Amino acid sequence: MDRIITRLPATVAGDPLGRALMEIDAAIALVLTGIAVTITVCCFEGAEGAAFTGAVWAQAAGVAFRLRHEPPAPVSVVIGTRLRPLADVPGRETES
Repeated sequence: MDRIITRLPATVAGDPLGRALMEIDAAIALVLTGIAVTITVCCFEGAEGAAFTGAVWAQAAGVAFRLRHEPPAPVSVVIGTRLRPLADVPGRETES
């Protein structure tokens, strides 16, 4: 019997605002875990509309957040660096 290879299911928000918020949330998580220092989310239609919510999430996580608009380029969101040490992040324990 041949093995069936399937692609992983892709969950995508239906509207541009939802997609931008998903990307911002993922970028904050990557910075918090130390996988990335700074991430730029660009070319999303809903980036400007998601800026307020993204800034609130970033502030709560202790991550820098900046909205950048340099015409003629589209609006981009810069997430990172951490604003406080990893030990100060709620829900994280320090190694002994």
